Amino acid sequence: MAPYHIRQYQERDHKRALELFSRGMKEHSSASFRRMLTLPQTLLTLLGMLVTIVLVHGSWLLATVCCLLVLLCLRLFDWHSWRKYVSTCLQADMADITKSYLNARGSFWVAESGDQVVGIVGCLPVKDPPLGRKQLQLFRLSVSSQHRGQGIAKALVRTVLQFARDQGYSDVVLETSIVQYSALALYQAMGFRKTDEYFVSIFTRLMSFSIVRFTYSLPFDWEPQM
Repeated sequence: MAPYHIRQYQERDHKRALELFSRGMKEHSSASFRRMLTLPQTLLTLLGMLVTIVLVHGSWLLATVCCLLVLLCLRLFDWHSWRKYVSTCLQADMADITKSYLNARGSFWVAESGDQVVGIVGCLPVKDPPLGRKQLQLFRLSVSSQHRGQGIAKALVRTVLQFARDQGYSDVVLETSIVQYSALALYQAMGFRKTDEYFVSIFTRLMSFSIVRFTYSLPFDWEPQM
């Protein structure tokens, strides 16, 4: 296992941070497309199209080609949706990490192995938390594919939890998509509770592509587990 250490973000890390975030998010395109293909509504639609074309035109070849074209359109739409999300983030908070996080009462860290940044995570105060709660939201957790399985993601999350405790926050919250399977497993293993699940649009509801919200409540005497 290669050694690593976590430090606060510096301006020289910007390019690498953008690369890690972009690559990490785009990886989920394949997972969301595979999930789409397993949905009953997708399978029934394709089957219905296949049968209808065969009955109307009597051509299995035409039916097969049409179904393949639909699949291609779905794949391109899914790919475009992830790229659009990444592009929006790069033009928003990721455009100026120092301004968006460090100068906004939050923080941003990088995990460094050797002389290379291999992981990132950020956090910001929640603007309108529930009454009586002071909440910090975790953002942009990402680890290089070559350095996964070394505990780096867990260490980055622990860094956020420790920061939250030191700053007097009562909860750490975060949101992730239903297809980010490793992230879902990580947060649940670390004690985060699922507190909400919602859809951002009618289309995502049809495709059962939900956003899951997690909460970690910090007890007064909390200490990060090693």
